[in-house]
Amino acid sequence: MAKSPKRSSQRVKGSRRPTPPKHASTKLRIVSGEFRGRKVTYHGDPATRPMKERTREAVFSLLGGKLADTCTLDLFGGTGVLALEAVSRGSQAAIILEFMHKAVNIIVDNLEELGLKDRIRVQNVDTLRWLKNFSATDLARSLPDCDWSKPWIVFVCPPYRLWTAECEKLTNGLSLLMESCPAGSQIVCETDKSFDVTQALPDWEWDARFYDPATIAITRT
Repeated sequence: MAKSPKRSSQRVKGSRRPTPPKHASTKLRIVSGEFRGRKVTYHGDPATRPMKERTREAVFSLLGGKLADTCTLDLFGGTGVLALEAVSRGSQAAIILEFMHKAVNIIVDNLEELGLKDRIRVQNVDTLRWLKNFSATDLARSLPDCDWSKPWIVFVCPPYRLWTAECEKLTNGLSLLMESCPAGSQIVCETDKSFDVTQALPDWEWDARFYDPATIAITRT
């Protein structure tokens, strides 16, 4: 009886799938308010691109510093630190939208650590699809303990490429959202210097400022 040929132990070059790069987790600091100085975990993936702390501090100064009697909506949550900062500074509650499962899990862990699961909700959704089907009624149903008739603080800080790759979907969705915002609401958009949101959404008055490498544009209803 013929012997079965021995299997070669040599690996076929290129047959092994490349190991995805590992990113070291780090901490982000809440700048001001109730949770001032507390740190939250960030998984370290540079694709998430958290807003620099100095830029974040400048943005909240432009928003007025204290955010009492507001509700917060973070459309591209990433680390969730913008919503956390807003609630720390007095916003009643917040909803965070985030597509990456890993990011959502870390945000949930941070909320548990800070005791904020009742005031901040995370939805694992595609934000562009969510915007297309936006309904103020659904928003209120998602977090009924927040008075959504109060002014909204809306953060729009997507991956920069979305401003060009999905410009029509993003700007159309934002226009629909803006029309539903109560009076006194503020919308914060972060782009890179190659994209001008003031031209993409010209029906709104913008205050645009450059904080290398980002442009921050704020409009108020």
